[in-house]
Amino acid sequence: MRRLAVFALFLVAACGSIGVQAQTLKLAYKAGDTYRYGLHAAFKYTVGAEGLSIPIDLDMSAKEAMTVKSVDSSGTATIAVAVTDLSVKTTTNGVSNTTTTTTSANVDMMVASDGRIVSISGSTFGNTTLPGMSGSQGGLLTAILPDKAVKPGDTWTKDYDQANPFGSGTSHVTTTNKYLRDEKVGSVNTAVVESNIKGTFDLKIDMSASAGGGTSLFPTGGGSGLQSLSMKGTTTSDVTSWFDASGHRVVKSHSTGSVDATMSLNMAAGVTTPGLTGPITFKGTQTMDMTPA
Repeated sequence: MRRLAVFALFLVAACGSIGVQAQTLKLAYKAGDTYRYGLHAAFKYTVGAEGLSIPIDLDMSAKEAMTVKSVDSSGTATIAVAVTDLSVKTTTNGVSNTTTTTTSANVDMMVASDGRIVSISGSTFGNTTLPGMSGSQGGLLTAILPDKAVKPGDTWTKDYDQANPFGSGTSHVTTTNKYLRDEKVGSVNTAVVESNIKGTFDLKIDMSASAGGGTSLFPTGGGSGLQSLSMKGTTTSDVTSWFDASGHRVVKSHSTGSVDATMSLNMAAGVTTPGLTGPITFKGTQTMDMTPA
């Protein structure tokens, strides 16, 4: 009788596993389609310079519209990202300041079918995060998808390099990924994928490039004479994304991560930056959410 019960349990387990079929998870955008999301991010940084250590907290929310401009033969899509209703609360040494804008910040980015951001170009929004923040550039937050059909419980790895669009140097990215489960989001059947992303970067950012960037670091004009930034360090991100497997799109994503970076300012000859002559360190954590809108 005991053997029969064990055999019955084995059959139930086996039938359950047989019923789970592997599926191909990939992004498949179509020119002209538009997707809308809400964005929220919270950053807790400590900035060190000239022997000082300054805590800086940022809380950011915005609306995002992603319009597909074209898709090439490999499935890589060129997407126009428009970010509006941006609200940023900054708290430095306990003093808070909130800024809002309803105007649009625009970025063009190329996204591979496995979720990798191939390139970014455009105006300010895509550059508000520190270089090397893998998985969050351009406003798209996504886990990394596999190259073969998978089922819940399957794992895969993927490593790649990301070029610096605003100067020289690259970010090297390593990822370990897992298909966690299937789950409904509203009326949509989704596949839940988690990616543990680690990045190392050594970058030089040219301030004359379209990135600009000096205005956000030196809002009072202290960036005059700044020719380039050199930044190196490491990042980690744990990204969980809910994919519409039939619609081949990201429904929502959640990410937590950290950064440990050192930045140096490369000034024009004869130009000095009082209080910022030494390397500047950035250490901290972040959380980011992209939700349906």
